[in-house]
Amino acid sequence: MTAAGAAQAAVTVSFTGGDLPLPSGQQLVWDFDGLEASGYTATFSGTAGTGVYDGADGLHSGVAAPPPGTTSQYASVLGGGTLTLTTPEITQLSIYMGSPDDYNSITFYYAGGGSETLTGLQLAGGAFSGDQSVGRRMTYDFGGQKVTSVQFTSSGNSFEFDNIATTSAVPEPATWAMMITGFGMAGAAMRRRRRTAALAYA
Repeated sequence: MTAAGAAQAAVTVSFTGGDLPLPSGQQLVWDFDGLEASGYTATFSGTAGTGVYDGADGLHSGVAAPPPGTTSQYASVLGGGTLTLTTPEITQLSIYMGSPDDYNSITFYYAGGGSETLTGLQLAGGAFSGDQSVGRRMTYDFGGQKVTSVQFTSSGNSFEFDNIATTSAVPEPATWAMMITGFGMAGAAMRRRRRTAALAYA
């Protein structure tokens, strides 16, 4: 694990078995089948062939292998390739993947400057035992820092993953609505208690 510039930055890695359900508080932002949430942009660059593949096609020998159980589209970053994901401020990111290779890396760029890179087994956080038939949803928590860009890179073929999800640093509109409703209900309850107390003393 490497870090530069962001004070006390430390990515914490955790995992759940299989792809879904998503961890609590996370929202699916890109499933490589056309869903890309507002405020997110993604760019594939570098080696020709780095991009989106169809899991229904199965193994592309030496090029791309779908994450375990994936029959829809997924990302494959070939050696020398990069996928750059630009995001609103986020506090967590998760992906679904199979066992990572030593040459796979993810770099997280912090809103306040600096970055942190996880490579190879650091990406797995002890989730895998080398069984290529098992997939895990890997969650990367930024320890209170906010990330605005993520780069997926590989120095060999390939780095395959699917279904990117994030936790936004700013509550989603639905969350704001629930919070406002909650505050309103709490205020109404307090007003009722005050009226009841006033009547009791009258």
